[in-house]
Amino acid sequence: MAGRERGAAGWLERTLAAPALVQAMAVAARLGIFDLVRDQPKSALLLASTAGVHPEALTRLLRALAAEGVLDFGEDGRYGATPVAGLLCRQAPGDYLERLLALANREWEAWGGLLEAVETGRPSVPRAGGEGFAPPPGAAEALRRAAGDVPAPGCIIGSPAARAWLERTWRAASPGVPLAAGGGLSCLADAEAAAEVAAAHAALPPGGRLLLLEPVVPADPRAAPGLALRDLELLALGRGRLRGLEEWRKLLERTGLRFDGAAPVKGTGGWMVLAASRGLV
Repeated sequence: MAGRERGAAGWLERTLAAPALVQAMAVAARLGIFDLVRDQPKSALLLASTAGVHPEALTRLLRALAAEGVLDFGEDGRYGATPVAGLLCRQAPGDYLERLLALANREWEAWGGLLEAVETGRPSVPRAGGEGFAPPPGAAEALRRAAGDVPAPGCIIGSPAARAWLERTWRAASPGVPLAAGGGLSCLADAEAAAEVAAAHAALPPGGRLLLLEPVVPADPRAAPGLALRDLELLALGRGRLRGLEEWRKLLERTGLRFDGAAPVKGTGGWMVLAASRGLV
């Protein structure tokens, strides 16, 4: 029992320290620290001189980041990159830097309104949806596999970010092809998501198919804890909602499509390619 209590206390200590770490990483990112140490370690004094900030204050920041494993601290007292720091460089793959800065800046206040959002079902500070679509590795291949021999979809739907990604994935749409593809509907409210699906239904010929790339919340939230927290973020920020498989089925069928099933994107912790089709009449 004592071991469990110590484990619980440690977990709480790490969680309660997380806001400070988020802000510290964001400050370092804005100053370009992660880019400055990407290729070789540097002293706090050199980093402060390059970034144009107070040397002692920056040393305290660097020390905290090194203590948490965000930066490496060498025996010579210089600070270097870690895999985490590498992901927060400006040219790093993924959207980690963008998400970090968003959380530390415009989203910070909105998280304070989570209680109101839970009480009312509405965000305390309504914001435009459609952002935050970052498909995982392997998503493009999973979509192409589901599409079969079709060179490109005839219709693309979804949030602006998802549409842009889909257009890059397929290079161009193929008008007249009985296939529609979409994504980013989790970034949209139910009415907006249904409108996008309805547009696909209208564009598809009888027998045409719709493929959606979306994160799907499992029946047991412990199977994908990251998705559950992401959904809570969407609630606080008013940017849509993550849905379970049954909720996706109902949304698709409400617009007149037939839900044909879902195929997981391997190694992504909950992302799926959802398939639906229009009837023959």
